[in-house]
Amino acid sequence: MFLHPKNMASKKIKTKTIKQQVEPIPVLPTAPDWPLVVLFSAFAIFFTLSFVFSTMAPYFQMTKYLMNIKKGWIQKVPKTGFIFTPYTYAQRVIRYEYLKYVEEQNLGSGDIALLDDAIVKMEESAVIEGSSPYQYIRLGRAMERKVEILGDPTYFKQAEIFYKKAMTLSPKRQETAYAYGLSLMRQGKNRIEEAVSVLTVALDKTIPISYYYLALAEFNSGKPRYINALTHLETFFETNQGNPDPRASQDVYEKLFQYFYSTQDQKNVLITAARIRTLQGDPNGEYQKVLDFINIHKRLPVMQFNQSKLSGTSG
Repeated sequence: MFLHPKNMASKKIKTKTIKQQVEPIPVLPTAPDWPLVVLFSAFAIFFTLSFVFSTMAPYFQMTKYLMNIKKGWIQKVPKTGFIFTPYTYAQRVIRYEYLKYVEEQNLGSGDIALLDDAIVKMEESAVIEGSSPYQYIRLGRAMERKVEILGDPTYFKQAEIFYKKAMTLSPKRQETAYAYGLSLMRQGKNRIEEAVSVLTVALDKTIPISYYYLALAEFNSGKPRYINALTHLETFFETNQGNPDPRASQDVYEKLFQYFYSTQDQKNVLITAARIRTLQGDPNGEYQKVLDFINIHKRLPVMQFNQSKLSGTSG
């Protein structure tokens, strides 16, 4: 009998495929790679110590320094080694402020060792940092402080070296020229012309204070430059930039006032009298009387002076 293909397919014997079960090969434990373990452990310790050194050490240095200063224990500062060792990023600030603080104290000849210690620490910082003119300006001022304390003008030479170094590092910064120019002025008449030259070069219309310092140098140069000094002082004060040295400013204006009165220079007497009245903050004082008299009578009154200070006026 002939079978249909469908029937033949149904008659086929179904065979079952048996999957073979493969047992996994056990992985034997290996010994740790000790060189790598040691290396990464060393890195971890290094970065941990670096973090501590870069954050905690400078914090405790600054805290210790400020505590001593706050309590007036300035003599303990150089004896506390941790404040200055190790040299962290806080040292630049600490050593600068330490020298500045010592300079500003009422020092006698017996305190020179303290000042010298602060100078040495600032010099060490300048060698390490080597890029800031302010460090050398501070050192220059410290040498001038030694002149004041010991009465020894030879320290001006060392101060000059530091100021010139500051000017070399930053020739366009007015502060360096001011520091050097004022130092030259302090050395006496024989250095005034140099001071005028240095401060003239530093003159900048956008920086009013440059006119103030040049005016001081011109005033100290002598009477031939008094008009220039007044012109530059007025340029500064008309900017309303404050008063860098109230005592010195008033002293200079009083001497200029007396000089212009002696030459009967009515215009400049008015200018100096008006400025002194402003500096004194006394609208009813003697200089206001001078202004009132000139405005009414169109001439100078008779004036009396106590040294360079106006003591009275009369018709």
